[in-house]
Amino acid sequence: MEPKEVLDELKALLVARLRFEPGRASEATLETPLPKGVPGSIDLDSLDFIELSIAIEERFGIVLDESEDLTRHFASFDTLCRFIVERMAGA
Repeated sequence: MEPKEVLDELKALLVARLRFEPGRASEATLETPLPKGVPGSIDLDSLDFIELSIAIEERFGIVLDESEDLTRHFASFDTLCRFIVERMAGA
């Protein structure tokens, strides 16, 4: 699976699990930052990150280790998509 394909899946998860407006989710690109407070981001807060993590585990069949600092992987859609692709390849 390519990062662009993962991005499309993540956009669908935002709408289904985090109740994003479809138009808002569709505007996201690989360069879009995720965390709240970052200019141009989709403004995810800590609860959103938890919900998204659970959805990622369920959708992609990967385990996110809570003891690992995943902050850098959740910086943007690009970093998150690449992280998911790497984890799927290693699974």
